[in-house]
Amino acid sequence: MTQPLKPLSRIQKAMLKMLSDGLPHRKDELSTCLWDELSVSQFAVNKHLCAIRKHLRPKKKDILCVYLNPNRFCYQLVKLLTKD
Repeated sequence: MTQPLKPLSRIQKAMLKMLSDGLPHRKDELSTCLWDELSVSQFAVNKHLCAIRKHLRPKKKDILCVYLNPNRFCYQLVKLLTKD
């Protein structure tokens, strides 16, 4: 039996709002949403992205890690294609 999802936090809502434009965003851009975190780290961004993804997948959306060039990874909100 699956457990119900926790509601999105203020930080996660802010990240989702930033990603909702459909454009790729760097991890340092997303870290600006961590205004109340004691230590801003890349692991904190990953933790929040994981929680957001759990909410998005049932809605046929996801956040992809996009490789733009050798030194630049970005995250982008996408709509998933399904056969439904």
